[in-house]
Amino acid sequence: MEQNDDIDILLTLNPNGWSSCFLFVRNKVFDFAITHVFSDPYLDLIQALANLIRGEKDTTFYWYCEQGGYKFEIKKLMTQQDTVIVSINEFSELFYSEPKEYELIVTFEIKLKQLITIFYLQLQKTYFLLRDKQFSENRAKNFPFQEFHKFEKLVKPFLGL
Repeated sequence: MEQNDDIDILLTLNPNGWSSCFLFVRNKVFDFAITHVFSDPYLDLIQALANLIRGEKDTTFYWYCEQGGYKFEIKKLMTQQDTVIVSINEFSELFYSEPKEYELIVTFEIKLKQLITIFYLQLQKTYFLLRDKQFSENRAKNFPFQEFHKFEKLVKPFLGL
């Protein structure tokens, strides 16, 4: 697998406990519908990214749908610690069931700083949009403000901002 910089993400906090994520990899689009009922997907994402910034070799987080969901695995390459392999698997079991079967949706290699930058800017976009009273109605309770502030203090020096 070769490294690819043709990757982007659009993460949107929708009203009433839902989010959507579009992942663009090599001219393919992957669409993830995410519920906030079973977990806090933004908090899970922030914690996983923070783990990588702090030097962990790999991290995993889950985003759930009404039934099933997605398992994101991010692993640093042993030979190049500044590069990660991202694998996204889908499962169909309900939230309270341990997933038994996974189906690989996509896997790609990307520079860690690029991945962190893409996700950080999407989180920052949501943070700024939530300052608007009308936008934040039916959304604000689904964003982890305190954890985002902690993450921002960690990510800025990592990215050299």
